[in-house]
Amino acid sequence: MGDAAAQVPGIGWDSLLLSFASLGVVCLVAWGTLRLLAGRGVGKASGAIRVLARCPLEPRRSVYIIETAGRCFLVGVGDGPMALLAELDADKVKVLVGSGSPLSFGDVLARALGRRSKPPLEAPAMPPVDTASAADVAKQA
Repeated sequence: MGDAAAQVPGIGWDSLLLSFASLGVVCLVAWGTLRLLAGRGVGKASGAIRVLARCPLEPRRSVYIIETAGRCFLVGVGDGPMALLAELDADKVKVLVGSGSPLSFGDVLARALGRRSKPPLEAPAMPPVDTASAADVAKQA
């Protein structure tokens, strides 16, 4: 029984180093494959349909602005089939999305639908607070 235990290799620095080297090679191959495929256009939109904007609502529900044939559509995607929510003015959407300004999806949608976005809520003005100490309050009582 002592001979069998002596033949079982332990986990040492050699096996740990070999594991990290193998993991590094796998990561390098995956990175190279993704770079090669991205250069060839795999995973990029092509054809007559483009997604101009996306807003995730919940983990499995999103709203998209899609352009095709010079027209823009607001489409809802969730657990069931896709649903056309509205047709948007293509010129307004292209100006808003193509401007490169850091607008949120809600701002783009509100402007495309012709609605103004709400200004941020301001906190109501608070009356000045009297900073009398506890000793002053005790003296007055």
